Amino acid sequence: MAETVGKVYSTALFELCTEQDKLEKVFGDYTEFEELMKNKDCAEYLRFLASPLISGKEKTESLNAVFGNKIDGLLLDFLCLTAEKNRADKLDEIYTEFRQMYNDKLGLLEVTAVTAQPLTAELRKRLTDKLGKSTGRRIVLTEQVDKSIIGGIIVRYGNTELDSSVKTRLDKLKAQITNTIA
Repeated sequence: MAETVGKVYSTALFELCTEQDKLEKVFGDYTEFEELMKNKDCAEYLRFLASPLISGKEKTESLNAVFGNKIDGLLLDFLCLTAEKNRADKLDEIYTEFRQMYNDKLGLLEVTAVTAQPLTAELRKRLTDKLGKSTGRRIVLTEQVDKSIIGGIIVRYGNTELDSSVKTRLDKLKAQITNTIA
């Protein structure tokens, strides 16, 4: 099976970072870059970097002018390469793959917990401890509040979703009643 562009580029970047002992720095810089590029004001800049109509030299000069002293040189060179090869439109995909490799190397698991109200410190600790024990990994928890679930919790990680929300339970009960009556 052919690898995706994101996988190929992220693997190359990851291996270079590991060889040069720059994984932490590049990961931090790439994360900040990704957050910046999610800003709607930067969408035009990404289109500029991805455009086949703009020369590689212009893209490289622009990246050096904007990020030259702000990010690690390895990441800057990588960004210039992706722009020159007209792959800047894949930077988000590359980052996702790179982040997964980073997490795997450090034994981290990104988990999203959706609750109707913010988690208390005690519940947060119990959740991360329990998930850490069951997965054997250190948990990086992202919390989301969604009042529509009424109560309970939805936990998502990898391809797994554990849904014990009140809304889902009520929906299932409604379906059972509807099937019984129909």
